Amino acid sequence: MAIPKVEFNEEIICLKRLFDNVADGSDSHVGLKCGKVDRVYGKFLFGPVPQDRPITYASYVMSVDGKIAFEDNEVGPLIAKTNRFDPDGAFADFWVLNLLRAACDGIIIGSGTLIKEPDYSGSAYDPDLLDARLENGKPAAPWTVIVTTTGKNIPFGNPVFRCEEVPILINTSPEGFKNLEAEIPGEYYLINLAGSASDNETIAGLIAANHGKTAVAVTGEGWDTDSQELLKILRAMGMGKVLVESPTYCHHLMRKALLDEIFINTSCVFVGGQATGIGTLGSSFPSTDHPHSEILSIHMHSPHFVYTRHKMLYGAK
Repeated sequence: MAIPKVEFNEEIICLKRLFDNVADGSDSHVGLKCGKVDRVYGKFLFGPVPQDRPITYASYVMSVDGKIAFEDNEVGPLIAKTNRFDPDGAFADFWVLNLLRAACDGIIIGSGTLIKEPDYSGSAYDPDLLDARLENGKPAAPWTVIVTTTGKNIPFGNPVFRCEEVPILINTSPEGFKNLEAEIPGEYYLINLAGSASDNETIAGLIAANHGKTAVAVTGEGWDTDSQELLKILRAMGMGKVLVESPTYCHHLMRKALLDEIFINTSCVFVGGQATGIGTLGSSFPSTDHPHSEILSIHMHSPHFVYTRHKMLYGAK
């Protein structure tokens, strides 16, 4: 299966930048060099990449009351698509996700995302952004990184597993690996833990020798995975920027102070009730110790859609 393509008209999706707080220093680098990005979004910069892990950023579209899905239909994009007053704003939201996918080297998801989104592609769809990836020296698609503590019920029938351009890594726990061994349908290989230059060379050799096979990384203890170890492995695999599309894992990384940025697009609809939000399945942060954020940029498409970028801040008490 080839990567699906969707044409995005620049005039329809063009965003107006209202606020810019992105540092433009000597150590900054462009997220994706592309004329379309400059015209639609404007300056798209990141700071230096850490040596021991990738830059991590998450992306979600949410309602005004902070919900990322409806209770009766949990497909996330519906929060944008059901905005009756600005359907083009929903298309712009989808394009921003395309941009963030095109700029990254890996996308972290959970098996639940694959279940709720059976057409998940693991790639950008915009042909202009796909071309820009190649021109920027990146492969056609980033790694799809599936995190599962139990190693069970991964929907291996999802089309992402049949797309040759999309490399896949599954991260599971030691106990979860026992289940994964029993359920994984195709060939796989194990990625060694990363801790030294020789480990990195071994990982590079494993990837080169196992093209088309699923990579598996076992981290943590018992039924728990180790997010810090996973990010170390991803960096050793050559990933400089990783997009987090799992809201549960996003909340987990916030708890570990390992999420660097979050892009939140607000669709001016209300959901209410007990519908899913970021971190709904986890315990809430206490009033005495919780993450903060600093707004890096604000864009608008219309009075019905706002697009914000936040830098995460930790340790403020």
